[in-house]
Amino acid sequence: MPGTTRRDALNSDDSPNRKRIWLPRYAEHAGFLLIAAVGLLVARAGLESLPDRPEAAAAPEVSDAEPLVLELPDYVQPSDQSLRRIASVHTLIPTRERLTILKYVVQAGDTLFGISNRFGLQPETVLWGNFDTLEDNPHSLKPGQDLNILPVDGTFYVWKEGDGLIGVADFFGVSPQDILDWPGNQLPQDLDFINPDIEPGFPIVIPGGSRETVDWRAPRITRANPASARILGPGFCGSVYDGPVGAGYFVWPTPGRSISGYSFSINIHPALDIGGGEGNAIYAVDAGVVVYAGWHNGGYGNVVVIDHGNGWQSLYAHMNSVSVGCGDGLFQGNVIGGMGSTGNSSGTHLHYEMQNDQFG
Repeated sequence: MPGTTRRDALNSDDSPNRKRIWLPRYAEHAGFLLIAAVGLLVARAGLESLPDRPEAAAAPEVSDAEPLVLELPDYVQPSDQSLRRIASVHTLIPTRERLTILKYVVQAGDTLFGISNRFGLQPETVLWGNFDTLEDNPHSLKPGQDLNILPVDGTFYVWKEGDGLIGVADFFGVSPQDILDWPGNQLPQDLDFINPDIEPGFPIVIPGGSRETVDWRAPRITRANPASARILGPGFCGSVYDGPVGAGYFVWPTPGRSISGYSFSINIHPALDIGGGEGNAIYAVDAGVVVYAGWHNGGYGNVVVIDHGNGWQSLYAHMNSVSVGCGDGLFQGNVIGGMGSTGNSSGTHLHYEMQNDQFG
């Protein structure tokens, strides 16, 4: 074309040279896209063709070598002196509720509280089940005595001619049905409450029953009338003159502070049994006047009673020695004697009681 330069010819869209230059470029780009598409297809096909689990490893080749044989020692019969566990052929039988009354022989060192704990009973149950032996006095317990051990907390009664079930039940604070329902009594449910056909001498367990106990405590002895204790034994005092009056607060009566034997029980043992060694000092718990000093016939052994002049009296029993006498005026902490085990005692201790004119 006239007037057209070479550069203009190359840049012209209709120029065959321009077409020859751009076609190879298009082909190159198309080749790259094709290679990429093929690569993606191959990668996807490879993922889909992966097995779900690895192929099992090839089995190892079996060796033709002979197996190793270990030589064991010869069996030796065990000697008779060896330890052996003997097979147990006994069957464990579940513990059942006891229904019968057991007999127990009192051993040296036994106490009412210790025996009751051993059989899982209240101390009152042991006392109430043995009135003919103990007469409601825990200090009358002695080695060799045969005691009734009830199967359940309550009382014990030996049937007498003319008794009625209603009257017996009322006396012990239960209902007649309570007595009938105890299987150990083996009484028929249709028993006549008024005229029961129960043989005299038949022992009856009264579950949950209770009764009043005999009060074996020493009577209160005051400085106004100490001679009232004449019935207790030779330790009574004829007459006592006035003396120190207590402050109304009390110190501990012994060097040791351990409880030994009987604990305090308002019904059967309204006192503390304090442990200690033979001859340990016993102190006056408060100021007062001695109104009893010496032997006590009721099982207390050597006894000292102090009237504190304010409505309180203190009693000290089972002493091995008495260091004071009738009418002596004492101050708090004075030594009145030594600890011992005289009278009906299960071992060395101090039987210590507090009594009050108003509260008992």
